[in-house]
Amino acid sequence: MTCKHCGASISENDVKCPYCDSYIDHGTANNSANPYNNGYQGQNRPAFRIQGPDEPQPVLIVFSLLIPFLGIILGVLNLNGGHPKCGKLYLILGIASFFLISCGTFIFPFLFALPFIHMK
Repeated sequence: MTCKHCGASISENDVKCPYCDSYIDHGTANNSANPYNNGYQGQNRPAFRIQGPDEPQPVLIVFSLLIPFLGIILGVLNLNGGHPKCGKLYLILGIASFFLISCGTFIFPFLFALPFIHMK
């Protein structure tokens, strides 16, 4: 038998290639022995899904407002996990709070300082 990954000649009973350390596909009967496969092959793997209802949680709304990056991450995870209502809300709140915090930290103080800079 030939390894599909490196082309080396290997035994029919090998589960792993001794030359390139890749797992050998012997069909569905031996794939259950591969701990990295979990019985799924290629596109047959189930999609990532978040369990539970698609209802926004008040605690996560507050965290999305206080910690913008957490809101953006929660939004992306919920959108990819099949919860579009929560995902859009957390994503919008995370982006909006990021914008407001950055404006409050950098832009607004600079705008208020401009008249005093030109007073010299």
